[in-house]
Amino acid sequence: MRRSRLFLIVGLIAAAMALAGLWQWRAHEKDGSAALARGLSALDRDDVRTARVELMNAIKGNPRSAIARAAQAWALAELGDGAGAQAEVERARSLGQAPAATRAVMAQALFLQGDFAGALVEARAADLPEDQALAAAHVVARATLALGDVRAAGRALEQALAMDARDSETWVEVGRLRMATGDQAGAIAAADKAVALNAKSAPALGLRAELTRTQYGLVAALPWFDRAMSVDPDSVPVLEQYAATLADAGQASRMLAMTRRLLALDPGNARAWMMQAVMAARAGQDDLARKLLERTGGRLDGEAATQLLRGVLHLQDGNPLLAVQTLAPLVDAQPWNRPARTLLARAYADNGDQMSAAATLAPMVEQQDADPYVLTLAARVQEALGDRAMADDMLARAAWPVRPAASVFATALSNGAPPADPGTARDNIPYIRALLTMGRKEEALDRARLLNRANPGAPAAWLILGDLLQANGQGQAAVRAYEAGANIRFDRDAALRLVSALQATGNGPRAEQVAQLFLRQHPMDRDMLRVAAGYAVGRQDWRGAERLLQALRAQIGDNDALLMTDLARVSLEQRKESAALAYARHGYALMPGNPATADMLGWVLLRTDAKGPAAVDLLEKAVALAPSVPALQMHLGQAYAAAGRKGDARLALNRAASVRDFGNRQEALEALKAL
Repeated sequence: MRRSRLFLIVGLIAAAMALAGLWQWRAHEKDGSAALARGLSALDRDDVRTARVELMNAIKGNPRSAIARAAQAWALAELGDGAGAQAEVERARSLGQAPAATRAVMAQALFLQGDFAGALVEARAADLPEDQALAAAHVVARATLALGDVRAAGRALEQALAMDARDSETWVEVGRLRMATGDQAGAIAAADKAVALNAKSAPALGLRAELTRTQYGLVAALPWFDRAMSVDPDSVPVLEQYAATLADAGQASRMLAMTRRLLALDPGNARAWMMQAVMAARAGQDDLARKLLERTGGRLDGEAATQLLRGVLHLQDGNPLLAVQTLAPLVDAQPWNRPARTLLARAYADNGDQMSAAATLAPMVEQQDADPYVLTLAARVQEALGDRAMADDMLARAAWPVRPAASVFATALSNGAPPADPGTARDNIPYIRALLTMGRKEEALDRARLLNRANPGAPAAWLILGDLLQANGQGQAAVRAYEAGANIRFDRDAALRLVSALQATGNGPRAEQVAQLFLRQHPMDRDMLRVAAGYAVGRQDWRGAERLLQALRAQIGDNDALLMTDLARVSLEQRKESAALAYARHGYALMPGNPATADMLGWVLLRTDAKGPAAVDLLEKAVALAPSVPALQMHLGQAYAAAGRKGDARLALNRAASVRDFGNRQEALEALKAL
């Protein structure tokens, strides 16, 4: 046979085969079988977004395909669409698929919609196939935990580990259960195990990122989030946590970009809208914040952050009654939430309910370290109630220039009986704090030790033990307890306690190190910005102190009198006289009855050679308000000396120098010699 004819025949055969293949492909595309195959393959690869699209095409080609419907249910459940997944399962069952084949996915669909009892019925069904048992156990653990049955959740995960101890997803579930019960150390160990078993698991990496955020700080968590995103850039749960971390770290532009990406993947994502609403509120764009908050559709209304934001917006909008209705349930659920309690008291006061405002403020007013704003608000409430003496007392406390050491938030005993189980943190921590408030320190310490021994991996147990050791005068032991808690979860509560305890035991340099370490991870934390600025002032690092104070000012504005006073001082020390005078005047205008603001304005006037008696008058006022504060006595003595009143100067400077632990005592002594 001629070669050319052979090639022709081969070509015709190939063409015929191609035509046949094309016909088959078109037939498969038309009946959805090709799309079904691609969808199942994508599901097998955990590419659920691709699977959803392919399975949607498969269903379009063959709406009566029970297999396609069931597979689509899995894809939708993995994407968090519980209602959609339930609808597909019901359709698959109506098309003849046995209910047993979709038990696990139906359980997950019901769980996603908050039907925990229904989820348990499906997950525990007698006809549950063996190959779905692991997935069903995960749902049982989540549902029982949501219902408050921690032991049942633990048993479900023990069964899951017995089925497959090397399943990374199970270890992620174990980690989340331990997080929920306060066992931070155990959660970290579980997350490490999950990552070790599958380093390409976005849920495992996301969990490790969340735990790193609480263990070491916001900035330390970002590389873990980056790793999770490199594995699955479209993981909505990881994106939500990443965006929240960026927001708390002060990286607003990156957070905004992340929320936009979230909304592109999930247009109705409530957390993305919520984060944008918070960002708008912080920028003073209240109308925009309200519009964005409404887009959450009420799905986050049960969460504290949403209730707090709604309360703030209601107050800004002049609706104190709505603010009360929003914030009162939050304070009932979280009585230790100081911002919520303060806002609720303000809402009561603005609504004319002064008795409720006073009752709401009472636990905070009783604190030794009560905030000047809280005390001032409480004083205004007492004035409205006609108790001028009580109001004057509170204003005097608000004006005091030196804040006492922090004290434990008061908690009332609901009854005299202690919790039956001394190892449960939820019941015992409020009980221990109540014992301390009542002065039963030793009994409270014993209870705290029992709680700590039962929960060595729970940072809250270490912190409450440190509080009780501190209250019983065991400062060094308190430091060790706070360090143990901070090593597990280095959050604001642990950091502030540790800084305070280290300072109280004479280890100022170590306290400053802790403050700086925390601030590097949490650069937006207001409390620690103040603390770190104080240490910078102590080192006479005026530029560093100004940078920290300006960062704080960017968050809270210009209506904090003591912040204005601090800015006046650091400006004065850097010879920025005009700025120092502006800050000092504004601080004094905000709180003229505060000895610190009076002293600072007088001192700035003195240092800038202002004419007239104003400087001496203000410094005398400061000393009259707080005669036992040596710094005020020293400033007044120096002012008297500058005015030629040597006798008065000697008297004031002697008072300052007589305080042995006064940090500037040597300066007072040298001023005396110069007279």
